[in-house]
Amino acid sequence: MASATTGYGGAGGNGGHSYGGNAGDFNVSNNMSGSLTNGAGIISASQNTGINALTQIGVTVQANLTVQ
Repeated sequence: MASATTGYGGAGGNGGHSYGGNAGDFNVSNNMSGSLTNGAGIISASQNTGINALTQIGVTVQANLTVQ
């Protein structure tokens, strides 16, 4: 059976903040200015500020032309 010994343990280190401290700034601003002006034809635009987000755009065009 293990026996108890008398002595003093080492001093612990300083603890962190109770609310987690400061992890820095995280800016999720995402803007497009002037990118859709004066556009001609078929325009598709997508924005997403999510982390590990995936954006998919599918465009299908059927053009029937009559040439004279």
